Amino acid sequence: MENNIFDKIKEIKKKIRKIIPKFLINFYHYLWALSGAIYYKFPSKKIVVIGVTGTKGKTTTCYLIYKLLTGLEIKTALSSSQYFYFGDKMEENKSRITMPGRWFLQEFLYKAIKEGCEIAVIEATSEGLMQNRHKFIDFDICVFLNIHPEHIEHHGSFENYKKDKGKLFQNLLKGAVKIFRGKQVKKTIIANLDDFHSDYYLSFPAERKITFGLEGNPNLPNHLQIIKYKLTQKGSYFILNEQSKKNEKYFIKLWGKQNLYNTLAALCVLKALDIPLSSAKDILSKIEPLPGHFEVIQTKNFKVIIDYAHTPQSIEELYVNIWNVFNPKRLLCLISSAGGHRDKWKRPEIGKIAAKYCSEIVISNEDPFDEDPLKIMKEIEYGVKLYLNEYDFQKPYSIIEDRRKAIEYLISKAQKNDIIVLIGKGAEPTIETKDGSIPWNEKEVVLELIKNLKNETNRKNNNTF
Repeated sequence: MENNIFDKIKEIKKKIRKIIPKFLINFYHYLWALSGAIYYKFPSKKIVVIGVTGTKGKTTTCYLIYKLLTGLEIKTALSSSQYFYFGDKMEENKSRITMPGRWFLQEFLYKAIKEGCEIAVIEATSEGLMQNRHKFIDFDICVFLNIHPEHIEHHGSFENYKKDKGKLFQNLLKGAVKIFRGKQVKKTIIANLDDFHSDYYLSFPAERKITFGLEGNPNLPNHLQIIKYKLTQKGSYFILNEQSKKNEKYFIKLWGKQNLYNTLAALCVLKALDIPLSSAKDILSKIEPLPGHFEVIQTKNFKVIIDYAHTPQSIEELYVNIWNVFNPKRLLCLISSAGGHRDKWKRPEIGKIAAKYCSEIVISNEDPFDEDPLKIMKEIEYGVKLYLNEYDFQKPYSIIEDRRKAIEYLISKAQKNDIIVLIGKGAEPTIETKDGSIPWNEKEVVLELIKNLKNETNRKNNNTF
């Protein structure tokens, strides 16, 4: 009975959201941000605040910034999609909302100050910025990572999506003056110069602008570039343009090109704070990858890689990185896409990419929300068929709605030197359906299924005479 009432309330809320114009919803969030700032006495004026936005890499970049600053004994707070940190204290983000609204961010900053933090790092999303959740927060350093088509239905167009991300940078110079370690912090924009849209974000006024990248001219002023790198199974090695004469080699335990960009962005934050990059070298080499972000589980014969990749570009980059770094015999891929009428355009694109790079494909469930899971999977299947028919390929693929059974199937098919790749969920703790949240832990499921396979293999061997 209680569940029926709760479902009815949820349905009423959805209908109200459809009726109310978007600008009124955004104004509602604006008022919440204002009231929270007043209640907590505008805490962002008393702490250095760093905002990070981009289509991909936000969580990892924020985590790297937090770990580098903490390693340098700078007490730092972090608000991100997975965790909240206040110095050494960690709280899980159970809401799964990357940039929470209402009073949360003001309370977060207030708590950070009470805990003695000098710096706060905030992961900023396009939806959060569109809904004015950033209002009345005085940012000091704003970071742009990249932008690709995402949440287009929600924003109305790619141009709107781009502009909503730009809101993070708009009022940078209007914020309060902050002092860090005896020096005034310059209002700084940090941007990925390799991204086609970086000029837009660099066009906003700031006291200082720092760029980074892997391509182009390494001798540009205020520019940090990796001039040489090597991706290995242990992690990534690279040399920076600033240390090129010394031939000083850096190392991170993170895989893939995208993580080189994330690392550069984090190092640029140190530059913005006038912290020597050489002081971060040892700290950087000890940072462990985030759970669910290119997380590798090794068995005797094969590997399983769990990753949060959910956009066509990030999925393709993941597959390319795996082929280049690990050179597997086969790639066995579970692919999926979120529901809730989100970015339906990308579903067949994900299917096409999987058909291009994977040896065998299983299409499964992710977060259907209020959509029919089978409809989502059929839209992904359409992309798989389209690619295979266009190039006249034959590759095995199937639809297994139950994600656990889909993973179990791939593990049962894995042979020596194969790699199983699971995308979409990463370290998310739930699967969201029309009936509510279902507890989920991708890594625990994988480990349990591997253990079951091992036990079954041992049982069969013991029964063989």
